[in-house]
Amino acid sequence: MDSSQGHHFLRHAVGLALTVGLLSSCGGGGGDDGADDGGYGAPASTAAGPTTDQATDQATDDATDEATDDDMAAPVTVVISDFAYDVPDAVAPGAEITVRNDDNVGHTVTSDDDGATFDVAVGPGEEVTFTAPDEPGDYDFFCRPHPNMTATLVVEEG
Repeated sequence: MDSSQGHHFLRHAVGLALTVGLLSSCGGGGGDDGADDGGYGAPASTAAGPTTDQATDQATDDATDEATDDDMAAPVTVVISDFAYDVPDAVAPGAEITVRNDDNVGHTVTSDDDGATFDVAVGPGEEVTFTAPDEPGDYDFFCRPHPNMTATLVVEEG
């Protein structure tokens, strides 16, 4: 997980914790405080609505769905540095992938199927973008000018 994905995940985790905390504190005190309201207090609400537990569960589900969707939509970057690829653990099918070349020579990201799936050239100090394959799987790739540079792009559903 690169640092931007880590920060993205942390931001969602903190947001989820705050949401759960706020919803828990809104639960109200359904208990008896020992005071007799003499029959003048408002009747207990019987309106159908989510309980605190249901609201918390829904907020958790929504936040989890959002985090998953956002993580899959998060920017994906392959970094080339010192004649090596730094590749994310996995990417979503069809994700936009930015390749950043930190070396002072040109490289390619070329799939092992003779470049039929993807083949992008990136000059020294440049960035290019390509689209990940739509089919989940492991895609081995290499650099045409430097065939000893190899890596694998893992494409999987979120």
